[in-house]
Formats: sequence, C-alpha cells, structure tokens
Amino acid sequence: EYLALWLDCDREGENICFEVISLCENISRENIYRAQFSALTEPELKGAFNNLGRPDKCAAQAVDARQELDLKIGCIFTRMMTRQFLKSA
Repeated sequence: EYLALWLDCDREGENICFEVISLCENISRENIYRAQFSALTEPELKGAFNNLGRPDKCAAQAVDARQELDLKIGCIFTRMMTRQFLKSA
C-alpha cells in the first residue's frame, strides 16, 4: 500500500503529515510520499503528482518546538501580567 499526503505546503502541513503517518501503522515508511504544490491548478497538481517527495521530519519538529515555546512563554507572560495587574489593583 502507498500513501500520498496532499496537505498545506508549509511547516504546519508537514506536522500534520506526521500526525497522519502515526495513524497509518500498516503502511511502510518507504511507501509514504508528500505532494508539494502552491495552487489548485491542473499543471500544479499534475506536477506535484509526478514529483512526489518525502515528508520533512525536521520541518514537522520545528512546529512541535514552536508550539512548546508558545505554550511556555504564554504561561510565563500570563503569570507576569496577572501579578502586575494585582499589584496595581
């Protein structure tokens, strides 16, 4: 069996690729491909189909790292702002 992933061509799309791959346990990693296209036009889609590549694990991990940082920085910022507001109240 083969899997061709047709998701957004950005880091978040790569991250979703690996979420999908984690659910497709019966498909060999060697049979998983990624389409790269920038428009929903016939030439772009045919070109993407004829040039299937592999999902980019590094781009997906960059999204994971950014999400983790967003969460941690957001928690710290919220705590800091709450303390500031409590001091001035």
